[in-house]
Amino acid sequence: MPKQEFNNQQKYLWSLVRQAAWDRIVPGTTHSRFAAYLLKTFSVTHANVLTPNQLRQAIATLKPYASKAAHEAKKKLRASIMSHVTRHGQDIDWLHQNMISWGFGDSLRACSHAQTLQIYSLVKKALP
Repeated sequence: MPKQEFNNQQKYLWSLVRQAAWDRIVPGTTHSRFAAYLLKTFSVTHANVLTPNQLRQAIATLKPYASKAAHEAKKKLRASIMSHVTRHGQDIDWLHQNMISWGFGDSLRACSHAQTLQIYSLVKKALP
């Protein structure tokens, strides 16, 4: 039997599951957190059998978890940048000055995740 393709909402739900890291196997068990959530909340084993209302409910449940995980990842990336800068004998003023010259402004927190990744690669090139 061929696998059914996810629709747009199901793809969005799965992207939230991955962002929130609910797709990983829970230590000491044989299932993921998302699988347990589906089974306990909706009594189903796969997201493709959820009704539209259930799908919306699952998305609403996962949004805060994905947002928090993205925020934590960005904090960790900022810490990695600062660690790399200080490990090579520079300080925050050096970083801010270079960020301005690279066109990112003077605040890491104001940058998007993609911009922060670009800054990290530029810092690694500037301080090998």
